[in-house]
Amino acid sequence: MTVEEILTNYNKLGTKIIETIYTDNYLSIGGTESTEALAELVGITSNSQVLDVGSGVGGPSLHLAATYDCRVTGLDLVSPNVQEANERAKARGLDHLAVFETGDALGMPFKDNSFDVVWGQDAWCHMPDKEKLIDEVTRVLAPGGAVAFTDWIQTGAIEDNERNELLSAMAAPNIAKIDDYQGYLEARGYTVVVADDISTLFTAQYRDIIAALADMERTLSEKFSPKIYQIIAERNGCILRGFESGALGGGRIVARKS
Repeated sequence: MTVEEILTNYNKLGTKIIETIYTDNYLSIGGTESTEALAELVGITSNSQVLDVGSGVGGPSLHLAATYDCRVTGLDLVSPNVQEANERAKARGLDHLAVFETGDALGMPFKDNSFDVVWGQDAWCHMPDKEKLIDEVTRVLAPGGAVAFTDWIQTGAIEDNERNELLSAMAAPNIAKIDDYQGYLEARGYTVVVADDISTLFTAQYRDIIAALADMERTLSEKFSPKIYQIIAERNGCILRGFESGALGGGRIVARKS
């Protein structure tokens, strides 16, 4: 999975389809419930300066800004998503709190020690080099700050053919285990406060998504095309099989920088 393939998957049409399947404003499966759970664990307040890495069309960032009155900067590789997120911030009267920028998470356009919280919601599986990502997170995070994210993780053995099919469906170049993330963070001096396997929750959420997708067959076929619906159904069916087989799961991590 190359950068070009990720950009293709998350072009305007791809993003619109994903948002239709998941929930309004979100390109991640947990929606506002996942945002709220993570915000409570990390302790977001009105004084928090938050960086949302892989911000998509702005769902988590805008919810944090609206709920906690905190300042949020969103960073995403896909410029149409950044434009859309900024337009949504303005439409909701949140553009004084939330701003979105186009950029690469592996070379962030921010100064050292700029943020109190670095946030991610089901987006870091798309990053080709997870260790380099954590290096950049560490650089821009202020001492005493926290990193808080959920992500799709590998939870069991995956055969090579299955891995290729699964990664293609996920638009991911590779996939980490929760122990990988914990190790990357601890090696850089973090104290890991939360490292929860939330695979049961992810699997249940994806079963609901597949059920809703089946109900939307006619609507999506008319809106996009029967062929596109079939591709969507096949890709998401592959992901559900990954969850149900125990190969794919979800993780929630909160760690504090020393």
